[in-house]
Amino acid sequence: MRDGLARIAAHDGALAAMLRVLPGAAEAARACDHAAGPRGPLHGVPIVLKDNINLYGTPTTSGCRALAGAMPRRTAPVIEMLTAAGAVIVGKANLSEFSFEIRSRSSLGGDTRNPFAPDVTSGGSSGGTAVAVAAGFALAGIGTDTGGSIRVPAAYTGLAGLRPTWNIVSTEGVAPLAPSTDTVGAIARCVEDVALLFAVLNTDQPMQFATVAGLRVGVVRQLSGTVPEIAGGLATAIEALRSAGVAVADAPALPDAVIPAGDHIVDEEFGSAFDRYLRDNFLRGTAPVSLAELIAGGQFLPDYDAVLRARANRRDPAVRSAILGRHDRLRDALDRMMAEHRFDALLYPPSAVLPVSLDNPKGGWAPELAACSGWPALVVPAGCAPDGRPLSVELLGRAHTEPTLFALGRAIEAGTGPRPIPRFR
Repeated sequence: MRDGLARIAAHDGALAAMLRVLPGAAEAARACDHAAGPRGPLHGVPIVLKDNINLYGTPTTSGCRALAGAMPRRTAPVIEMLTAAGAVIVGKANLSEFSFEIRSRSSLGGDTRNPFAPDVTSGGSSGGTAVAVAAGFALAGIGTDTGGSIRVPAAYTGLAGLRPTWNIVSTEGVAPLAPSTDTVGAIARCVEDVALLFAVLNTDQPMQFATVAGLRVGVVRQLSGTVPEIAGGLATAIEALRSAGVAVADAPALPDAVIPAGDHIVDEEFGSAFDRYLRDNFLRGTAPVSLAELIAGGQFLPDYDAVLRARANRRDPAVRSAILGRHDRLRDALDRMMAEHRFDALLYPPSAVLPVSLDNPKGGWAPELAACSGWPALVVPAGCAPDGRPLSVELLGRAHTEPTLFALGRAIEAGTGPRPIPRFR
């Protein structure tokens, strides 16, 4: 903990990963050091939280100036599970304001910068969480993933990141984006650490790893993109899996009719969900009581004025129903593909590009496969580009197959060498 706090003091001024360091973090760590015995599997492990997850006594801001003093009524159950297991919460991490984008820019914290290339984004929306782990501020982090918000920043910062099966980890006490696809998951330095955190957050599935013997993985070449470095990372991961005895074959292309496009579920669900969240979540007088009041106050990124107003408007239930119907058709298409070709998981890059600026990277629709299907997905490092930036791959499996993804992820780790580590100037 002492080293992590020293790293925050030395480097976070340039990275802007943290919105708040808890004043009692060091004392809590010392208490763990002097405890008679371990409190649980996370005894003394320093963890950062994306600042859209409630911790009683600490504001939950979603990166927004209007919520700078927003005090939650209670701690989110996922955080209670972590602390019961012995974790020490270091602080709250910066994010894309309201979790809207796949950069991490907020009116409270500015741009979270990538420790491998400070002139480019860390990804988002859980970018601050990922950077805090990559930079050694904490050993692991808890973020949220609606359409890639854990997996994209994990990929851009050389970490393992899990979006679990939808609705098996509690989202109570977490700022909503689109409840039909919102999840809470973990970012850590290796797959084993992610699996441990998942076991703590989902007590119905204890920590376990499947064996890779006899597994078969389908490569979704549609998502390879045109960046040679990304194709190289995918090839490295494929070779690692084959060396571990996994059968790897190209998957057939998904038909255009099921590829995620058009109206997005966030547009249909955010307004009403966030309005309820403001009304019911905070102590009286510490936060706006409605989305309308928040918008009227103007204390948020000006970039979001139009989108907030649009999402606050009354929605047509038929549009939401049509979007969820598309999600069902995509899941059915994926399920048929997996069954017909006997795939245990699918493999592809989580982003079709490497970030080149602090703005949103145009990474494509790969993250939407897990979001729309509700299936779990795991991002794992797969080497580095020539300039030292991390390369990654994503594994997608059917619902509740996290142990299979962990086993495949560990095989990729074993075959691709140590994870990339940023060098600070």
